Amino acid sequence: AVLIVSVGMVALLTATSQCLAIMKNAKNYQDVLWTLSTADAEHILYPTNKVEEMAVAPENYGAMTYERVVDDDEDEDGLYVVRTKVSWESRGRKAYEEVLSYIYIKPDESKKKTGGTAAVTVPPK
Repeated sequence: AVLIVSVGMVALLTATSQCLAIMKNAKNYQDVLWTLSTADAEHILYPTNKVEEMAVAPENYGAMTYERVVDDDEDEDGLYVVRTKVSWESRGRKAYEEVLSYIYIKPDESKKKTGGTAAVTVPPK
C-alpha cells in the first residue's frame, strides 16, 4: 500500500511541477504581448517617420525591456527589416521574444530617409 501511494505521489508532484512551468511560460507570453502592445502604441511606425526615428533605444516596462532596431537596406531595394525585441530575466538567464516587421520605402524616397508605405508583422512564436 505504501508503494502504491508513493508512486501516486511522485506522479502527482511531477504533473504539478510541469503545470507550474507551463503557467509561468503563459504568464511570460502574456507579459510580452502586453509590453509589445504598450510600447508599439507609444512608438508607432508612421508612414512619415524617418528611418532613423523608427529605432527605439531599450526601455523598461516593468520587468520587460523593449527595443526596436532597423536594419540597413544593404541591397537598396527599399525593404527595411525592423526587429522589435522584448527581453526579460528568467531563472537567472536572459530570455527574449523577437518580432520582425518589414517596411517598404520606395528606393528613390529611401535616399531622403522618409516614410514607408507598407508593414508586415510576423507574430512571435
